[in-house]
Amino acid sequence: MRALHQPGELAGEPHALSPRPNPMKKASTLDYQLRLFGAQRAGVKRYARVGESQPSFPIYVQLQTLNACQATCVMCPYSTYSKVFERGRMDDALFQKVITELAEHPEMHTFVPMLQNEPLLDKKLFDRLRLFREIAGDRVEIELVTNGALLTDAVVENIRAVKLNVLDISLDALSKETYEKIRIGLNFEQVMAGVERVIAADLPDTKIYVRLVRQRDNVHEIRAFARRWRSRGVGVFIYSAHDRAGSVDHFNDRISIPREVQPLLHKLERRASRAWFGHCPIPFSVASILHNGDVLMCVHDWGRKEIVGNVRDNTLAEVWNGDRMREIRSLVSQRRYDEVPACRNCGLVKEGWF
Repeated sequence: MRALHQPGELAGEPHALSPRPNPMKKASTLDYQLRLFGAQRAGVKRYARVGESQPSFPIYVQLQTLNACQATCVMCPYSTYSKVFERGRMDDALFQKVITELAEHPEMHTFVPMLQNEPLLDKKLFDRLRLFREIAGDRVEIELVTNGALLTDAVVENIRAVKLNVLDISLDALSKETYEKIRIGLNFEQVMAGVERVIAADLPDTKIYVRLVRQRDNVHEIRAFARRWRSRGVGVFIYSAHDRAGSVDHFNDRISIPREVQPLLHKLERRASRAWFGHCPIPFSVASILHNGDVLMCVHDWGRKEIVGNVRDNTLAEVWNGDRMREIRSLVSQRRYDEVPACRNCGLVKEGWF
């Protein structure tokens, strides 16, 4: 087995902010939505057509190489569950076992080396992504989601080297004042400098998106946020905060936007998503693997209420087509959410997926 070497410490001073245009790879909101939600709907439609009569495989795989984050964002359950579950790092042998299997399945579309964590804290991350590229080639896209605090010069050059397909930077605010209310533990100027560093790099293979999770503390900035970043040629992905399968404390009191002040378009989008999917698409398209090999039924299951198997003991295909996952898909397809512990208190099944 090829060894995974730990790279040197990341370095790089923040660059001055600059609004200059640049020839980045085009990234649009519609493109992102079609790519993500289209893949999820494809999993739902396949199940409706053949059920469990044929073996299947996830289209998206999220993987946690390291169970850690340096932030305590108000809409995220990390600060609660970091006290419940031990930190750990996926060992090299298990990582290679998983990615070797992913490369063998033509159904696989996107590999996301992030799950309930900040992936750039893993100093082995880019060695691991290089290994994935060697095994899977360019057929499977790699998408990295980060809070942006560690977008140094060294990280940007590693992004270039691995030919990252999609980089998502979670910002959730336009102003420093709003940012500091939401993304606690992070430095606004440092993050913005990192975003500028990425833009200035003119990465030819990477689509860059900034994310905003719609919530009561930032609702007044949403339109200006979208205008600013689109004018820079950066893709924008906006979605509504949700309770992460009931894992966010006092979600309705602290985070969610009251229905009486939600824009009509926002309500229509969420209603349309329920009709378009028919039922939750996640168990039909997305696999979520923790650092210890446990496979969650749902990416939003921070409390680990439904662990459906472990890829250390079995293949992902065996877990995905195992008895419990088959039972869950049957229940979810009938909207019998109360019979699935991780679904029982989930706001998405009531509100919609956009």
